[in-house]
Amino acid sequence: MSRLVSRVWQPQDTGLGVPKKYREPCRYEAYIPDPLSVHRGVLLSDDAAADLAEAEAAIRRLNEARPNVADMEGIARLLLRAEAVGSSRIEELVVGQRRLIQAEAARALGEPTRDVAAEAVLGNIEAMRYAVEELTGKPQITVEELCEAHRRLMLRTQYAHLGGVVRTAQNWIGGNDTNPCGAAFVPPPPEEVPGLLQDFVEYISSERHTPLVQAALAHAQFETIHPFSDGNGRVGRVLIHVVLRRRGLAPHYVPPISLILATRSRDYVDGLTAARYVGEPTDLEAGVGIAQWIQLFAAATARASKDAELFGAQIDELVARWRQQAASVRRNSATNLLLSVLPAVPVITVATAKNLIGRSTQATNLAVERLVEAGVLAPIKQVRWRRVFEANGLIDALTGFERALATPTGDTRMEKPLRPVPDRRRSTPR
Repeated sequence: MSRLVSRVWQPQDTGLGVPKKYREPCRYEAYIPDPLSVHRGVLLSDDAAADLAEAEAAIRRLNEARPNVADMEGIARLLLRAEAVGSSRIEELVVGQRRLIQAEAARALGEPTRDVAAEAVLGNIEAMRYAVEELTGKPQITVEELCEAHRRLMLRTQYAHLGGVVRTAQNWIGGNDTNPCGAAFVPPPPEEVPGLLQDFVEYISSERHTPLVQAALAHAQFETIHPFSDGNGRVGRVLIHVVLRRRGLAPHYVPPISLILATRSRDYVDGLTAARYVGEPTDLEAGVGIAQWIQLFAAATARASKDAELFGAQIDELVARWRQQAASVRRNSATNLLLSVLPAVPVITVATAKNLIGRSTQATNLAVERLVEAGVLAPIKQVRWRRVFEANGLIDALTGFERALATPTGDTRMEKPLRPVPDRRRSTPR
């Protein structure tokens, strides 16, 4: 039975400048959810069931579509990138694609970057790639593998020491930074976390519900457990895609659901709150709250899938334009191979391009030079003889996609975005 437990907060060493009221003991309530192994029959209204069916159909259409020109893996990676950016935005890590490009260019050249926010978002992209590409093929996901995804997320941040470490102290959401008294939500006490995490990984490795319902319930449960000291939201949204990929609903393309949840941030929080019932899972209140969350999740998924399908068509057009610019290209040439993989990598060096296409350094260098001359690639950074290149038009396409998902209808020219978005102005690579 889900329940609230009353605890007394004992003040920690708060240092200087902390108001007296935060230096005194206070009482708070922490929420302990039912394990996911508890039988949960999901009862949906006709409207909610229709939204769920529409969302599943939209994901299937997205994954059954095949790009005419662009490499399928390339578009899949772009959508994964868009999802990671959206997930970071929910955590107020607002970084445009152009800033990410500059940070990636510095990485490629082995240079330090002072853009902490960009590094954090790049960590999210890496964690999402690891989880979706590695965990989806596992017969049984373990707590250790969950922790590895979190470690990768935190690796390049100032909180790297917290990466992969399950919390042993109470955390909370909202309120003040000193104690959980008056917080908007207090997750389970730390001694409850190991058991809930073990139950969680067993659930996401199972087929207890339909794929989309399972993804929705798993995400809500992970956010409720809040097992890490930081980065819970981003890991929780990564796991949505792990479930959808494992269950075969999204074998190729992962819809960027987080970009929609970022736009509907208040509804997102309200939906997660509604799913946190107190009492038995068979109670009417529990069923209503869970159904509310699933319906919101389904609507976000449907919108993300439909817009992702349109985005795939735009990338098709972009790759076709690149091929026209490059003129006649032999089928098995290094240039042709490089054109095929470019949608997956907005930033490349000759070394990374060589690894991607499996050709010699000389052949790869000639292919890069040819695409630079054709205007397909543009140099954006150089240190001595080492250069970094950007695929022209790709960042503008990603920026437009992100802006479209920030409005109800997808047209930021006619509607004001509901959240911060990157500038639409076309950027010239530097």
